Amino acid sequence: MVDMKKIAVFTSHVYEQMSGLMQKGIIDAALANGVKVIFFASFGDSYSSRSYGEYSKYDEGDSVSFDIPNLDDFDGIIKITTYFSAVTERHLDNMLKEASVPVVNIGGRDERCINICCDDTKSFAEMVEHVVSVHGCRDIYHLAGEPKQYFTGERVDAYKEVLSKHGIPFDKEKVFYGNLWFSCGEEALDYFLEHCRKNGREYPEAVVCANDYSAIGLINACKARGIRIPEDIIITGFDGVQEALNGFPTLTTARQPFYNSGYQAIITLLRLFEGETFPEDIRIMADIFCNQSCGCRPKNVDDIEDVRLTYIKRLDNTTGISQSTTNLMISVSNAGTLEDCFKAISKNAKTDTGFKDMLLCLAPGWDKQREVDESFRTTDEEMTIVAGYRGDKDVEVQTIRKRQILPKDMMEDPNPYYIFTLHHLQYYMGYLIVSPDIDFREQKALQSWFVDLGVILENRRIKRDLERSVARLEFLYNRDTLTEIYNRRGLEEFFAEYFDECIRNETGLAVMVFDMDDLKVINDNYGHNEGDYGLKTIAYAMMRTVDGNEICARSGGDEFIVLAKNYTEEKAAGFVDNVRKLISQKVRLDDKKYSVEVSVGVHIEYPEEQFEGDAHKVFERCLKDADKAMYTEKKKRKVGRDL
Repeated sequence: MVDMKKIAVFTSHVYEQMSGLMQKGIIDAALANGVKVIFFASFGDSYSSRSYGEYSKYDEGDSVSFDIPNLDDFDGIIKITTYFSAVTERHLDNMLKEASVPVVNIGGRDERCINICCDDTKSFAEMVEHVVSVHGCRDIYHLAGEPKQYFTGERVDAYKEVLSKHGIPFDKEKVFYGNLWFSCGEEALDYFLEHCRKNGREYPEAVVCANDYSAIGLINACKARGIRIPEDIIITGFDGVQEALNGFPTLTTARQPFYNSGYQAIITLLRLFEGETFPEDIRIMADIFCNQSCGCRPKNVDDIEDVRLTYIKRLDNTTGISQSTTNLMISVSNAGTLEDCFKAISKNAKTDTGFKDMLLCLAPGWDKQREVDESFRTTDEEMTIVAGYRGDKDVEVQTIRKRQILPKDMMEDPNPYYIFTLHHLQYYMGYLIVSPDIDFREQKALQSWFVDLGVILENRRIKRDLERSVARLEFLYNRDTLTEIYNRRGLEEFFAEYFDECIRNETGLAVMVFDMDDLKVINDNYGHNEGDYGLKTIAYAMMRTVDGNEICARSGGDEFIVLAKNYTEEKAAGFVDNVRKLISQKVRLDDKKYSVEVSVGVHIEYPEEQFEGDAHKVFERCLKDADKAMYTEKKKRKVGRDL
């Protein structure tokens, strides 16, 4: 397996029918010919008539999946041009300009690549020919696609060519340019009926549509106005999507060779590897399917049972992925740690998603709202597989290099894998390695699952940052910013707890007040930074002396308070002596030209078991007594220095 050719496939809308058929063709050809394919997938959508400009940041993050591979590590590239958004299309185009390996394009047209596509001119001409020759129509209108699409002109030309062949004059006013979606049906019908009215007719004989979705939209518009299909108007489509067979009447259409295009893409790359050249695009004919909308198939004959089974399967899968999304949100919100969150994601992915394998790979800085730049494509970095499964076995936490893309054993096996970017809006978090079931899965439902997964991880990041912020605020609220020991508010929170414990243990509660001597003298002679040094040195000495029964605080200015439980006068004296020794030692080691000394007052309270008063008042009384003792000592020390 080491010598397998490796092909990168760039695609969007993995679960759409046309794209799905092309993917199946690629996979079957790759497995049959010993080729390793890795799909790099996005969900960006430019196909709907709705403007999705407000989601461009999402598309930026989604398109990072195309940046994950280093193209120099692949032998060839397949681009499935179907539903790329404007953002992802530009992004991919810029990438492929730099590709040094052969690129085959399917599902659309790219002038820089070898294109494998439907022979639109001949295939669409067959559809128009059917309407003219079989049904005898001469008053034929055309619901065309968007002018910017390469195939729009080809299908208009095919329409004109068949009309000319049968001596039918071409009238450009009989062509309406739609958006290739259901929504253009109403506007197109208005246009066609108005044109007929001006020319003394009620309806066109036939309308040949550029694709199935616009044809279905036109049929629905006709049905809403009581216009019968095909009795009043024959309507045909093109593409052969599943919806063409699910409606009533069933749509006469041409099934494009999506599967064959995918299969042929692999064969073409293999031939290119052997040195063959292809001066022109490779074109494949579509297959005509005559159904009820042209009258070839009676309207009283249907495949309702097949439609019903298809509908039920799609509904079940849609309901399943919707439930999976709900379960994902609930299970992750109930996860305590980040590791629990990852395990919950993995467990949820096993149900209703269709993922036969799933590995969650997080990038460095995934939780820091990371945006990637142009250098990301060629930059290697360590990825962490934090959770996932392969078949029925969970995977261990492990690391791989981004340039590897897959774990070594997965890269060497013959199976195809899909890479989906994990992101929140434009912020890259990593990627999922997935073996998806692309049959009868709903594109928007699966996209919602991926979007929610990104939101979940973003919310975990926000929650973590909020917890850190709250902890920091609590720290600042209860701590002295200079010395980072407690302030008086923080100290008071412990008094009732210490007081109650001393009642239970029948031990003493000590309140010790330390006051720095001559802080003003140090500030005036050596500067305020040295005064701050003295205050921090006192706090340092206190914290080095504690044994777990003391709480130290700076109450303001040059005053400190120590609250201690289970204390005696002797233990308090020992604590004070140790603090003074450590202060003197540090000042000496730091080679200061001044001394740092403290005056101390101690009060020992022995609370009684039957106490029912206000602990806060007791604290204030104890503090007052200790403060009084401190000032008594300070006076004695001052008198001693003055002698």
